[in-house]
Amino acid sequence: MQSPNRRTQPQSITFREGVESDFAPCAELWMHALAVRDRTSPDPQVKRRALEKLAGGGNVLSIAEGASRIRGFAMATDSTQPGGARTAHVTLMAVDPRNQSQGLGKSLLTKLTYSLALEKFTEATLRVLAENLPARKIYESAGWQPTDHGVFDSGRPYVRYVLRLRASTS
Repeated sequence: MQSPNRRTQPQSITFREGVESDFAPCAELWMHALAVRDRTSPDPQVKRRALEKLAGGGNVLSIAEGASRIRGFAMATDSTQPGGARTAHVTLMAVDPRNQSQGLGKSLLTKLTYSLALEKFTEATLRVLAENLPARKIYESAGWQPTDHGVFDSGRPYVRYVLRLRASTS
């Protein structure tokens, strides 16, 4: 079995909108990606919570696929406050650890934010572990601005980011 930290060669990746049949493989990918990131065993509760978010309805889901399997995904939900700007919150984003460091995360983020702009969202937010420097580098290089800090329910500190979206002219 190949090590989950071993990088595979770049391959042909296609991007598409996610559908319901993607929920289970995305939740599985989320569970494994977090286990690799945190150097822990895969936790079925992490998978269950991700599946609940994915199936929650009203989500914008972008999928990166290669060789007939999901290599990464990004999902956002509508978090617009009454009377506020139309805002989406990126709730889940993961790249298969075997496909990391190939630009896939940044491409997924670009595809997702483009889809959000098409859906007439004017801004997007996300929260990321403060210690997750590779993800933070991706967000900041894509124009996301850190706005504040907090602590997840798990007790781990996060940084909150915001991105102003431009309406699509097409």
